[in-house]
Amino acid sequence: EVNVVDIRHGHVLEERIGRVPYLNGGLFEEEDDDKNAAIIIPDAALEAALTDLFYRFNFTVSESTPFDIEVAVDPEMLGKVFEELVTGRHESGSYYTPRAIVAFMCREGLKGYLHTQLPAETPDTIAHFVDERGASDLRNPEAVLDALKHVRACDPACGSGAYLLGMLQEILALRTGLFAARHVDPLTTYQRKLEIIQNNIYGVDLDPFAVNIARLRLWLSLVVEYEGDTPPPLPNLEYKVETGDSVAAPDPSGGLQLDMFRQQQISEYFALKERYLTSHHGEKLTLRQQVEAKKGEILAWAHPHGGVQGFDWAVEFAEVFATGGFDIVVANPPYVRQELITAHKPMLQKIYPEVYTGVADLYVYFYARALQMLRPAGMLAFISPNKWFRANYGKPLRTHIADTCAVYSITDFGELPVFLTAATFPMIFIAMKGSSHATPLFTQVKSLNAPYPDVKALIEQHGQRLPTTAIQSDKWTLTDTTTANRLTQMEKISIPLGKYVKGQLYRGVLTGFNKAFVVDSDTRAQLIADDPHSAEIIMPMAVGDDVRKWRIESRNRWLIVTPIGIEIQRYPAILAHLQKWQNELERRSDKGEHWWELRACSYYTEFAKPKIVYPEIAKEPRFTYDKGTLFTNNKAFIIALDDLFLLGVLNSTPTWSYAKSVCAVLGDENKGGRLMLQWVNFKQIPIPHAPPIERDAIAALAQQCLAAKGQGAQVAEWEAEIDERVGR
Repeated sequence: EVNVVDIRHGHVLEERIGRVPYLNGGLFEEEDDDKNAAIIIPDAALEAALTDLFYRFNFTVSESTPFDIEVAVDPEMLGKVFEELVTGRHESGSYYTPRAIVAFMCREGLKGYLHTQLPAETPDTIAHFVDERGASDLRNPEAVLDALKHVRACDPACGSGAYLLGMLQEILALRTGLFAARHVDPLTTYQRKLEIIQNNIYGVDLDPFAVNIARLRLWLSLVVEYEGDTPPPLPNLEYKVETGDSVAAPDPSGGLQLDMFRQQQISEYFALKERYLTSHHGEKLTLRQQVEAKKGEILAWAHPHGGVQGFDWAVEFAEVFATGGFDIVVANPPYVRQELITAHKPMLQKIYPEVYTGVADLYVYFYARALQMLRPAGMLAFISPNKWFRANYGKPLRTHIADTCAVYSITDFGELPVFLTAATFPMIFIAMKGSSHATPLFTQVKSLNAPYPDVKALIEQHGQRLPTTAIQSDKWTLTDTTTANRLTQMEKISIPLGKYVKGQLYRGVLTGFNKAFVVDSDTRAQLIADDPHSAEIIMPMAVGDDVRKWRIESRNRWLIVTPIGIEIQRYPAILAHLQKWQNELERRSDKGEHWWELRACSYYTEFAKPKIVYPEIAKEPRFTYDKGTLFTNNKAFIIALDDLFLLGVLNSTPTWSYAKSVCAVLGDENKGGRLMLQWVNFKQIPIPHAPPIERDAIAALAQQCLAAKGQGAQVAEWEAEIDERVGR
């Protein structure tokens, strides 16, 4: 047993383990317990941790490379631990971002920032400097250094600090490169890192546990650079990485009306925070009181009618918003579904009317908040779900970004598992706040094989320049110029499917308890044998997977159809069958007025009409026709029209190519990936205005394909002729 105070002062074990410096300040500020000589820690309490856990790893505290190194455990481990251990991880939408993606996003933000700050430098020179650290071609290295010293970057959903560390490393590498090539910035690495933490990076997160990890990673990153036996106290990061709700406070942009006196207050506030950062002991307590007092003065005139809910950006980071806002906002915003933020929707609608819809997920509001946080020409770098590109709830956000931003690049990963623990369909979005024109670079990432995770290399290999008309209002056409022109031409000579069908589209039936309502052929036969009337309400059924091109795969499924108001006593055999599950049927949320009834539905009669049937998800055209009484489950749709011309058009290659441009994709749509045929997107499909002779010809070809059930050599010939006629 040893005394921890004696270990710290080197009186015990120094010869065996060497001198271990005491990391004062910040998290390690000396407190009363540290001075208590009565506190004794038994050896047995530490032995298991040391021998069973710590000795299994090689440790380092450096986070100096954008790529994972497996030979050592570095502070990024803390981020992974955070993702695995934090309570309610999926509810809070927190996911660890691969380090190479963090580095790419930080670099893209820095390139955009330096381009606006350094008009004397060419874009290629800046890109070479940021991506390759090549400083030799810079015309004015002093101006570059000044720009780097004054950049202000923020992560409003910083989690365990991946982007804070990423930005720290990127700025440090650029400053180090400047010194190596042009001999400016002659500071130690420790001094540079401390300056960057003081002046350049800010973070906020709702989870105090995550904030503490982020601070710890910054401390470790700093202390490893100190050269000497006695490192100075670690900085106090309470005013750099803060706990709070990033989206709940009012819009911080333009909220500070500044005169000379108020400017002076903000300057004093920032100076106090800078001094507090490196203070300790009694001075730390005094300065904290002074910081809080000065913040209170600013709060009084910033919000004369009282404080605000959430993290008050305009006051907490007054020194940033006094000069127009952040230069870069980089984040992996939380992925929280709209059902989990119901209580916050009135607040969100009030703060973000330009992007609000009642079904928008939380990350949408982080986009809007980031734009509020940015100064004009500030850079936005987000990785988020791609659903807002095509989803109905993304319309206001698409319009808002099209109106207020120049989109630089979109890198879409589809359903690839960038986040190993979540199917989030991620994409990286880089844009500049402002109306400057840009030709966006769109990249559909097809696999996570090399050169992934090098996003820059992926873009160089597969990126396509979009036409200048690609991003307009809420309609974004994310495809190359040639394809975009062809799609535009298709739209000019056609009518959208949504208008063509005039509302005659319906989703299949949701029973709430398939075990009772879906029966096989043997059960159907027995029910009819017991009571012939049973046949009146037992209908053939197909699920989404049964629906194929030109045919329905028979899967021996039948649906008991009991709409609201049915006289169930007329069908005693079916009533007896359903009574086996009466308790479960009574507990259904999807039920009618009585336990034996299906949910309310105004279109049950439409299933008895001739109709086109298709699945919700498909990797190829899978449209077919039913002239009988086929019902489908909720994974398939019906278009209640007797229209074989429409069927032929929907099964054609030109139409499917268009669908790839407007429908969400699961995977690579050109290599077996599936399209999600939700109506909000699919209704945009253009149906050509065809003369009667063409309509009749396509309908006749479709009838032949149906008769052959899509099988046989001739079907391919008929389909080719349909493609040729539709594509004219």
